[in-house]
Amino acid sequence: MVHLTLLISSLLPLLALGHAYDSEQTVLSSSASGRPAKSIAIVGAGSGGLAILKTIFDLPEDVRRDWEVVLYEQRRNVGGVWLPDPPGALPRYPELPESPTYPLLHTNTPHPTMTYIGFPYPPNTPLFPTWDHVQQYHAAYAEHHNVSQYIHARHRVAAANWIGSAKGGEWEVEVHVQDPERHTDVDEPVRIFKKSFDHLVVANGHNHYPNIPQWDGTDEWLVNTPAGTPQREIIHSIYYRRPERYAGRTVVIVGAGASGRDAALQVGKLARVTYQSLRPGNDPTPGAKVVPKPPIAHFNRTSVVFEDGSALHDVDALILGTGYEFRVPFLSPPHSSVLAVDKHTTLNSTTARTLVTNLRYIFPTHRHIFALHPDIPPTALAFIGLPVLVANCPSDIAQSLLVAHAIANASILPPREQLINELVAREDKLRAEGLDPYYVGHRLVAEAESDHEYQDAVVQYLKDVGALPEDGKKFVEPWRRIGRDNSRLLGRAWERVKERREENKWLEGVRTEDEWADLMSRLTEWQRAYEEEHGVPELEGQSVWYL
Repeated sequence: MVHLTLLISSLLPLLALGHAYDSEQTVLSSSASGRPAKSIAIVGAGSGGLAILKTIFDLPEDVRRDWEVVLYEQRRNVGGVWLPDPPGALPRYPELPESPTYPLLHTNTPHPTMTYIGFPYPPNTPLFPTWDHVQQYHAAYAEHHNVSQYIHARHRVAAANWIGSAKGGEWEVEVHVQDPERHTDVDEPVRIFKKSFDHLVVANGHNHYPNIPQWDGTDEWLVNTPAGTPQREIIHSIYYRRPERYAGRTVVIVGAGASGRDAALQVGKLARVTYQSLRPGNDPTPGAKVVPKPPIAHFNRTSVVFEDGSALHDVDALILGTGYEFRVPFLSPPHSSVLAVDKHTTLNSTTARTLVTNLRYIFPTHRHIFALHPDIPPTALAFIGLPVLVANCPSDIAQSLLVAHAIANASILPPREQLINELVAREDKLRAEGLDPYYVGHRLVAEAESDHEYQDAVVQYLKDVGALPEDGKKFVEPWRRIGRDNSRLLGRAWERVKERREENKWLEGVRTEDEWADLMSRLTEWQRAYEEEHGVPELEGQSVWYL
């Protein structure tokens, strides 16, 4: 059951955001000259955008006095990927959905480990919440910290161009304002305006532009659907909504990531037979009723052919859990020349004369945050939320701390040449571990760059340069580390709790961060004792979506 207080509070930002259409700026206070001391545009009101917005307001008032801060969000409310499509929306390729969220989506990481610092989920929230809990959490965060007034909903940034040099300049940002009375989130604009800013913070997420593999023969296969059978289809998981569509059909799931696992678990229950196409080294989804297959080689008129030469002749549908591309359209041609798009680029962080995305990696960027464009100062363009395989909310706060303090005092960063050298050293470390940094991209998979170590290093840097006090503590609290390390065990524990209908018993009286940490500790010991006696149960998994 959705917590009533949180549900009500989640509606308040929506009402407040409706007042943002009459203004293109929000100034913290007016200077004597009438011009802001610094002007900052934030793009996106998901976890990253909310993190940097709130963190700016956490700076001392005398530091941020006379700053102008604006957050542009193209959709109707906050929450990013967790805000579903508008009611009734049924997008079809090539039209992109607003969100990949689907009705059965929920997390497989315990929410206490994934929250904004000092802001736990409300009492009685399931340990592994559904998407609506997560969206409402973000809305409540914005309302609680009184930042909704700075968020301009249905304002889409269409282009952002840097006017200046590496020594200084400004951003010219073009914004398209959507009609608040329309029922879809992205319509023809009712108004277009341009505005200048000193700093641009990009927090637009990376789960919007699907990576769709290309195989020979797909068109021929699609148009030759056998008579009397459902029309053959190939869809990316961004279009996936309900498993009932595949009841009684033969389905191939491509991929073993979050969306591939979810589709395998859900579709496998209803389909006549479900295959899962996997790269070497990847295992089929635990608990899913699937038949493993190797990668797809090509299609022909009648069949899906795999790399081992085997073929399936009765496939009705393919669901592609093949991930997403790193794109920022308002920084790229034809709207801007800041970020070049080249999937097959041979450039690297030292030879690129602009920012480049190969669709897996935006480079050169220092610590996955600051754009090291040769003609733009490092603090003028920052990204929040590029890292993958992280706990988004705390990671976004760690990044936001560095961005906010660097905007306040650019001297805490070394010169661009040193930042480039540090980036190259990171890429070399990945190569030493047998990893290609331009394929790994922003995934934190190296031994020395795990989720927690990354957050700790970002915040420790601020302590080392005196921007934050040295307290002798790591940024990531021990209980978050333990909870995250035991996520799979806790997932199995919570499945048992639900089977026994004991959710209320375990959640009773749990409110504070310490109490949520204690709950995870008790569940861990309870499940560990059970598995030592009975073995590890094969339970149906949950999707790996980090908050």
